[in-house]
Amino acid sequence: MELDRFIGTWENKAGKRLEIKRKDKKSLYVSLFNQGRIPVIREYFENSETINMHAELDLYRSSIEVELWEKGKGFHLCLLYDYIEFRNEEGGYFLAPGLSRYEEDTFLDKYFYLFQPLDYYRKI
Repeated sequence: MELDRFIGTWENKAGKRLEIKRKDKKSLYVSLFNQGRIPVIREYFENSETINMHAELDLYRSSIEVELWEKGKGFHLCLLYDYIEFRNEEGGYFLAPGLSRYEEDTFLDKYFYLFQPLDYYRKI
């Protein structure tokens, strides 16, 4: 199934870690940790930890959209599953992250630092 390629533990060069597990046939649980397996605290969301956040495939079925706030609020961590080749290291399939929000929710910009660096995640 398309969701299976996302399942597992992924890490970026800064030591941030994603743990992705199946929730049901159409969705996943995603947990995000800083170095030392410390969950990120979402100040904008009643100081909730980034544990078991809801995620679903996007419309094109090439990435998942992780709900960083309540469902429907439009603040997402987008994780594109893609093959990437590098000059100085081995290529392979990675998760390429991005953040999205509704245009009018500019107050969320000050929280982007919680999810940075937006660097590729390699499966470990």
